[in-house]
Amino acid sequence: MESVSTSSVMDILNLLKACCSQSCNYIMTYGGTFSSLASEVGQLKDKSSDVKRDVEAATRDGQTPRSEVLGWLSSVQDMEGEAESIERKYNQKIKCLCSFPLNVCSAYRLRNRAEAALATIRELKQSAEFTKLADNLNLTRSIKMPTTKTIGMDKVFEELQRHAKDDSLSVIGIHGMGGVGKTALLRRFNNDFPSETEADVVIFLELSIDYKLEEVQKSLFDRLSLTWQDEVTHRDRATKLFRVLSTLKFILLLDNLWEPLNYQVVGIPLPAPPSKCKIIFTTRTEDTCSHMGTEKMIKMECLEEEAAWNLFRNSARMDVIDADKNVRIEARDLVKECGGLPAALIVLAQAMAPKKTWEEWMHALTIMKDTPHQLPGMTNNVFSILKLSYDRLSSDNMRVCASYGALFIKGSWIGKFNIRNSWIGEGIIDNVQNVMDADHKTQFLLGILHAASLTVRVHDDYFTMHPMTRAMILWVQRECGKKENKWLVWDRERVEEAPAAEKWRDAERIALVWNQISDLPEAPQCPNLIFLDLQVNKFLRKIPNGFFLHMPLLRILELQETSIEELPVSIGNLMQLHYLNLCKTRITSLPKEMTALVNLKYLSLAFMKYLRIIPDQLISSLRELQWLIMMDSYSGWKEGQSCEGGVSFEELESLKRLKVIGMTVSTLAALQNLCDSPRLAPLTH
Repeated sequence: MESVSTSSVMDILNLLKACCSQSCNYIMTYGGTFSSLASEVGQLKDKSSDVKRDVEAATRDGQTPRSEVLGWLSSVQDMEGEAESIERKYNQKIKCLCSFPLNVCSAYRLRNRAEAALATIRELKQSAEFTKLADNLNLTRSIKMPTTKTIGMDKVFEELQRHAKDDSLSVIGIHGMGGVGKTALLRRFNNDFPSETEADVVIFLELSIDYKLEEVQKSLFDRLSLTWQDEVTHRDRATKLFRVLSTLKFILLLDNLWEPLNYQVVGIPLPAPPSKCKIIFTTRTEDTCSHMGTEKMIKMECLEEEAAWNLFRNSARMDVIDADKNVRIEARDLVKECGGLPAALIVLAQAMAPKKTWEEWMHALTIMKDTPHQLPGMTNNVFSILKLSYDRLSSDNMRVCASYGALFIKGSWIGKFNIRNSWIGEGIIDNVQNVMDADHKTQFLLGILHAASLTVRVHDDYFTMHPMTRAMILWVQRECGKKENKWLVWDRERVEEAPAAEKWRDAERIALVWNQISDLPEAPQCPNLIFLDLQVNKFLRKIPNGFFLHMPLLRILELQETSIEELPVSIGNLMQLHYLNLCKTRITSLPKEMTALVNLKYLSLAFMKYLRIIPDQLISSLRELQWLIMMDSYSGWKEGQSCEGGVSFEELESLKRLKVIGMTVSTLAALQNLCDSPRLAPLTH
């Protein structure tokens, strides 16, 4: 019985020894746990600082931190507090030698607490790899814009939508003349943006004509709900915009772009296909599309006749059109005068809405043909819009080039060779080496006008001008309607009488083309007249003797296809004349007074089958002459030094500035003399 008791006591003692040994070892080594805890907390704090900094940056950029990120930061903050509490209690313990705590039980509990915290901290570290810190949930995806009717634009709208869905296209340019509906189209695209599209945000910006960089950046900051600071530099703002937009699938709509926008300077990331991001802009100038890196250009055309009629009818309710057939006929003619330009159609519809009688509609048609600016709204809502394109041309010379389109009949095809000759007379095309150089420069200048939507290319050799653009230019040149006689343009109006002499006094340009005029004023006072075009007045047989006496500034005189048989001696008064076209007239002899035309650069005597006499030394006196056109005309060239009568080739050779000659020779000897002239032969056409 005694041995059993001794054995049991020994077992108990051995068990207690083992337990105490493990506990003592656990307590003796607990300092390592607290060291690991301090290390892990330090690493977690570093990671937390990085996440906080990124979240703060995202918040400044208008983004909303994600809930999981905020929850993680909150848990980190809690664990930092727990670790500080554990460390504080650990340091407060009164320890004996070898760091053995005097209160073993409390030390045991503190180590368990530290190990639990250590495990939680390690879990937080592992879960800190976030794919996305913040969302843009505070952004309004799109903002509706007020817009006008887009009747007749469904086809081009569908084209725009199709290109916008094409991931291979990132930059799309919409170009066309003022008032054609580009803004209405873009606003409709903004308002009808499909909800299923993956874009995060649709941004619509309407730019001012001479926009500033700061203006564009401010608009983007406002739309993205970013904080604007005046003291921040343009570059820093661009960096911020770039960082924010780079995280978004954005659709940027830029309306009314006059000059190319530098994406980099503003801070707009240029999407690289394939991409859901898009930059879509409207402009009047085709050149802007090229400079903006456009991958697809959409040309906005004026409306076809039926679409124009529908827009007109839907822009203002007019029961009188349905009720009165005669009014409907006049209404149709009025609509045609607008040339399918939506801005003009809407203004016209609003102006005509209160008109109830046929007589009112007839009068309105007369106004629309002659002085459309007199109709309500036409000046402010049509001409002023179109004038912006005219004013934005690079120079006065380019505005003169554009203005020539208004001197031709409405809707006509204008030949580039006709316009070239007039520009030579204006001095815009000067000192060219040959015909080809002149043609190239003409085509280049026309290209500028086409790109600015002021003219329309219809063929390689022809262009036209929209009727409302033509009307706008006439309005501008007449000092916004204040001086109707400043530009007198009667083209193919079948008039039989020239304007009365008093109308010529204020005139700068007069075009009386393709009419039935037979008589001209005797000696009109024209102190400002620069341009006079009387061509294709086949009943005009005589120009009064004193007709040119009071035209000191006249530079361009067009008499082609008139029936005149002689020029009056007063032609010698036109000292500033640069261009004279006598083609297809019945003149038999040039007056010696033409020797006074010392500034003449272009002289056309082509197809003058009756021309027999050119006075001696007349040609050589025209020392500024660059173009001499005489095909199928005078052929009385001197064939040798001793010959009398006719014009010698030596006279032509004396013209140092002569660049182009078109001539007829009727004898072999004259042809040989021409071929033997190293000066004339290369210039002959």
